[in-house]
Amino acid sequence: MRIYYDYQIMLGQKFGGISRYIYEISSRLPALGAEVNLSCIHNHNYYFAERFGLHKMSKLSQGVFHYVNKMKRFIDIKRGDYEIVHPTYYYADKPAKGKFIVTVHDMTHELYEGIYPVSKRVIRAKRRIIPQADRIIAVSENTKRDILKYFPAVNPEIISVIYHGSSILPVINSERLVPYDYVLFVGNRSMYKNFSRFTEAMKGIMSHDKNIHVFCAGGGKFTGEEVSSFGEFNGRFHQAGLSNDDLSRAYNGALCFVFPSEYEGFGIPILEAFACNCPVVCAEASSLPEVAGESAEYFDPLNIDDMAGKIENVIHDEELRRKLKDSGRKRLSLFDWDKAARETLECYRLALKGE
Repeated sequence: MRIYYDYQIMLGQKFGGISRYIYEISSRLPALGAEVNLSCIHNHNYYFAERFGLHKMSKLSQGVFHYVNKMKRFIDIKRGDYEIVHPTYYYADKPAKGKFIVTVHDMTHELYEGIYPVSKRVIRAKRRIIPQADRIIAVSENTKRDILKYFPAVNPEIISVIYHGSSILPVINSERLVPYDYVLFVGNRSMYKNFSRFTEAMKGIMSHDKNIHVFCAGGGKFTGEEVSSFGEFNGRFHQAGLSNDDLSRAYNGALCFVFPSEYEGFGIPILEAFACNCPVVCAEASSLPEVAGESAEYFDPLNIDDMAGKIENVIHDEELRRKLKDSGRKRLSLFDWDKAARETLECYRLALKGE
């Protein structure tokens, strides 16, 4: 089976879940007997750096990635006799030859239209590409439901739900990353990630627990608005960009990992926490319960008091933390990149059979 992946996500994303997904799947398919065709000029992506080198985003790559009327070039650039064509993002058109596979990661832009500057552009691209697909991969059952909500004409039978795996390695260096006790927040803090309510919940906890800090891994430096919101607790909110090794240590050393997001297509940080023996406290929203199962403590993401109460339950109850760690390690076995690659190959086979 000859498979072609375009390179648009390697231009548009230096780090992130989508490019990590493409990297993990495309790297495993050759061992399953597939011929993977993937190349990239002006690579901007960290995961593909060893394969293609890592370059600053040039004006050329910015133009190619951001202008919709040029996106068809991701397919046109390298036409060939491919049985499967799988674009890495939504800016592509169905080629004349080969079955066309589209992965839908979430419906964030549709749900939060008007908040993202590029939402209208991405929505237009999805409206064009999804109806053209021979088969669709959804990263969760929740995402499948969202696809059918926004695209009711899509046949549910052509949607394969294929879960992600965890890419982070369990902690090896057990030395504490920081000297204080902390609750961990990972990644982007804007908009639906619900960081502002999390901040208020943690300020309530900090007001009567003088030893608790918040550590934010990644997501960029705190903004002036964020710093102002910390108020008197400013010195107990910390942020740092971390390597994968240090991120695993951050998970491992935390009292718990909190994921307050109002919406996620999947939620890879939950698996990362499981892999690093870290208790999970997360929003009971979108796909998060589907991923975490019974291995997390849940709260209403819109209720600051409920969020604070559930976090306190975990950080002050050593036995509960132990149970969540044990349960998380067991649940992690359900999510595996090798399994995802096998299921992706089966999806391609179904497409070739017209099923």
